[in-house]
Amino acid sequence: MKKNKIPLWQKTIGSSFFLGKIKGGGTWSSIVTGLLLFLFLDWTSPYYFITAFGFLLLSILLSLDLSGDPSWFTLDEVTGTIVTFAFHNKDISTLIIGLILFRLFDIFKLPVIKKVEHTKIGIVLDDVIAGILASVFLFVIHSIKPL
Repeated sequence: MKKNKIPLWQKTIGSSFFLGKIKGGGTWSSIVTGLLLFLFLDWTSPYYFITAFGFLLLSILLSLDLSGDPSWFTLDEVTGTIVTFAFHNKDISTLIIGLILFRLFDIFKLPVIKKVEHTKIGIVLDDVIAGILASVFLFVIHSIKPL
C-alpha cells in the first residue's frame, strides 16, 4: 500500500502512537511497552496471554498491506516485547535484561530470523522470534544459581 494511502488510524496504531516516528522508535516502543507491562500486567496471568495474542493478531493484520518493513511501523516491536516477558516473574532486573536482550536479537538478527523476515508476515514474525529468544535467555539467566 502506498504511503499516502495508509489510513491515519493504521499509522497511529502501527507506529505505537507515533513513537515509531521518532529516532530510535523501535527501542522507544519497546521501552514504553516494557514499562506499561511492568506497571499493569502480571506476566504469568491469563490476561497477559490474551493481550499477547491480541497484539500478535493486530500486528499481523496491520502489517499485511505494508511494503517492506517501514521504520515507522513499531507495533511489531511492541509484540516482540510482550512475547519476551511471557511466563516470567515480574521484577525490575528481568525487565531491564529482557529489554536489552530483545533489542539485541531484534537489531542483530540471527540467520533464523533473517530467513523469516522475507515472508508475508515476516515484519512481525522476526520480532516474535527475537522475543522468544530473549525469553529463553531470560530463563537460562534465572536458572543459573550464584555460587
